[in-house]
Amino acid sequence: MNSTTIRTRRLLAFATSALLVAGLGACSSTKSSSANGEKSQAGPVTMEFWGWAPYEKIVDQWNAAHPDSQVTFKKIPSGGKGGYTQISNAITAGKGPCLAQIEYQAIPSMLVKNTVMDITRYASADTAKYLPSAVSASSIGGKIYGIPVDVGPMVLFYRSDLFAKYGITNPPATWAEYKADAEKVAAADPSVKFGTAPGEGNDLAAYSLQTGQSWYSTQGNSWTVSIDNPGTRKVAAFWQELKDKGLVTKTGNAWDPQFNKAAEEGKVLTFVNASWAAGGLKSDLKDQSGKWAVAPMPTWEAGDGKSSSNGGSATSVMTGCKTPREAAQFAAFLSSDPQAVKTGIDAGLYPASKAGQDDPSLAAADPFFGGQKVGDLYKASAAQVPTTWTNGPTYQQVETDLTGAIGSGTYPDAVAKVQASTVATIKQLGLSVTNG
Repeated sequence: MNSTTIRTRRLLAFATSALLVAGLGACSSTKSSSANGEKSQAGPVTMEFWGWAPYEKIVDQWNAAHPDSQVTFKKIPSGGKGGYTQISNAITAGKGPCLAQIEYQAIPSMLVKNTVMDITRYASADTAKYLPSAVSASSIGGKIYGIPVDVGPMVLFYRSDLFAKYGITNPPATWAEYKADAEKVAAADPSVKFGTAPGEGNDLAAYSLQTGQSWYSTQGNSWTVSIDNPGTRKVAAFWQELKDKGLVTKTGNAWDPQFNKAAEEGKVLTFVNASWAAGGLKSDLKDQSGKWAVAPMPTWEAGDGKSSSNGGSATSVMTGCKTPREAAQFAAFLSSDPQAVKTGIDAGLYPASKAGQDDPSLAAADPFFGGQKVGDLYKASAAQVPTTWTNGPTYQQVETDLTGAIGSGTYPDAVAKVQASTVATIKQLGLSVTNG
């Protein structure tokens, strides 16, 4: 299971205009004019869609309802595990798909590689259907490069039975309360850890997103890299202190075997992550059904109303697709058709669609979480994600460098190191960049 971050991105206008060059594609077409004055197929349209989510049923739904516009779905590895490279290589070879699943944070780097297409003319009229943060996450320089599918609202998963055992009456509402509760548990039993420390670059990005301070900004034709900013330094110092005091596990994710073992032994009380992480808890810790509960993500200031998000993706039309209008229509169906959204929810995707968040299945009581209506918490979290975050053009480098630096040193050191490595990598792309 992969964790990823969702954030607002605005790329330089110069990058947008310079890189959007039409190339060869895998979508066939015949001569016919659309309402936009472009060529599209007169007969049945056939398009390939590549992704790693379980989209097969949604594609079948589309094909059954649209005999003149047929989509073939190809399952590929997740983006960071080779999917993006596979997409880019195929487009370069003139054999790329018309559509692809792209994580929000990867859209700028895919634009730099000239693999995503501007679909503003097809998508701009429907942006109000989706969460504003998801629309921003799919947009670069005021242009739309993907239709939002899902988001990853962050919450606090916690063991209600162990909270009672250690005398914690309410889940921590702030990070200061989180620390105090962690110290209380450690005083009672040093072998018990209150939560998990961030283990991946995406985790650190999600915690930083909550502070409202971005890792990137642009001015004129130049990037400014600000990974080592006050908000991120605050996050890094907080988790480093908890880690140094032995208050949290060294294993950062709930799906790691070490976490599962600790949970089974009653040695860990909380886990902060996105809504989709509930699936890992349910599958790996079936015997603990009814013992887990969900609460809002702790905030830095009491009542500040800021949450975060980790993960999520859009459906992008790829460079070279010869039927972009039809491709965008399918992407919109995948994201907003009630039946398609319901299929995605059943597969573990929390919808970026506002209407989709009101699906009855998300309002149901969840037995694993003691009968809580956890969908209400996910919806509230999704609405509280700051829209101040801008992501840069070297997502994979940042994720890889941060994860490696976290594993070999302290969080503050990792932040400083990746600040430097990111500036260097952007320079290698031939883009103007400065330290923030």
